[in-house]
Amino acid sequence: MLAEEKSSSRKRFRMEIYMVQDMTKGSPVKIILMFALPMLAGNIFQQFYNIVDSIVVSHGVGVNAFASVGCTSSMNFFIIGFVMGLCQGFSILISQYFGAGDIANLKKSAAMSIVLAVFSVVIVGVLAVIFSRGILTLMQTPDLYMADAVLYSRIVYGCIGCMVFYNLTSSILRALGDSRTPLISIIISCFVNIGLDLLFVFGFHWGVAGAAIATALAQLAATGFNLYRMKDIRQLKLSGKDFRIDLSLIKRMIVIGCPMAFQNSVTALGVMILQGSVNRLGPVYTVAYASGCKIVNIIQQPNATFGMTMATYVGQNLGGKQYDRIRQGVRNCILINLIICSSLCALMFLSADFISHYLIKGGEEGAIAGSTEYIIVLSCFLWILGLLWPYRSALQGMGRTIVPMLSGGLELVLRISLVLTLPLVFGFRGVMAAEISAWAGATLMIIIDYYRVQRRGILSQLSVRSVYKELHADRETGC
Repeated sequence: MLAEEKSSSRKRFRMEIYMVQDMTKGSPVKIILMFALPMLAGNIFQQFYNIVDSIVVSHGVGVNAFASVGCTSSMNFFIIGFVMGLCQGFSILISQYFGAGDIANLKKSAAMSIVLAVFSVVIVGVLAVIFSRGILTLMQTPDLYMADAVLYSRIVYGCIGCMVFYNLTSSILRALGDSRTPLISIIISCFVNIGLDLLFVFGFHWGVAGAAIATALAQLAATGFNLYRMKDIRQLKLSGKDFRIDLSLIKRMIVIGCPMAFQNSVTALGVMILQGSVNRLGPVYTVAYASGCKIVNIIQQPNATFGMTMATYVGQNLGGKQYDRIRQGVRNCILINLIICSSLCALMFLSADFISHYLIKGGEEGAIAGSTEYIIVLSCFLWILGLLWPYRSALQGMGRTIVPMLSGGLELVLRISLVLTLPLVFGFRGVMAAEISAWAGATLMIIIDYYRVQRRGILSQLSVRSVYKELHADRETGC
């Protein structure tokens, strides 16, 4: 019996070591790569959801149904991105407390993030279902695609809890340095999604509804696996007292999370306006944009992933007061991103036409040509995102979420002003120019703030110790 207990104890210890990673020690490059690569694979698999849905719908239902699903992409980004931003924001405090070794506040933060996520799911889900048709109408979605687009979006938003809790559990795990469990969960989810897509669309002939239901159930499977693995992590063994409402902590989490949520939504709003501009150009370009966006969203993932790595890396090192490691890590991350961007640009030059032909099976040559051009042009400017993501996520990891949110506002202003003018002169190419210009404006603003923090020595003032002070001050004043 004693031997069994010792074996079980060793197993739990090995599991915890496997799942939790302290980023305040060791080579920054190695840590960044070891953390980011599993997360990158997970993000690609998550984007693969959309690709699989699109291929299955395109081949199993038709090009019009494919375009209908594509019309919902920017709206999904707007609504789901808001809640995902909240989840990412909630995890910032968790990473800082982990870096500082404060397990009690780490557990409390994890519990409060769950409470806030539940409220967010209910409110956002209900509003999204109610207003989805109105939003699609404002985006000037063609009547030909409207019915399927409304059906697909309402099913997705009705099941938004599946996506939110997958992202929340994944964000909590990543805050502790574990990027492998979310990878495994999304791989499982991806295979579930493929199987159910084929069953619901080709077997049951449920059309776009089948694709939406398959995605929701697959995300539920991913959430279940995350929860299964989280039970073995000592730092996440929550009790009833952890779930007692702590208004001061909730206030702090909202202060960090809401700007990140609004930043995602503001960026998505700009994309929705782009979608509306494309829809005005006609159905051919709606199909081209839907196809091109699927691929561009995938090739953006390395930039986004290595950037998101910085949020956890900076959060932990800030909590541990390792300020030089923060600077070194950000520099290394940018170099990695730029190398990847160059490689992807070359790859898209060679393969964009083939990919577009495959996605738009039976579509017009004009749509295929437009999709190919969109993929190639935007891949040439990926390096802008290679700068934007690491700098922005580093600031977020410091708890400086206001400037990233404002940069999202600048991105929106640029998109709106340029998309209302450039397509009138340059057509579909004007849409591409508006997108690239918005990236560049947001990046410049973020870079200026990052180096302002470095130059003025603000890092030491952003330590998690300041979080303690704020929380204690709030408690003393009864806030």
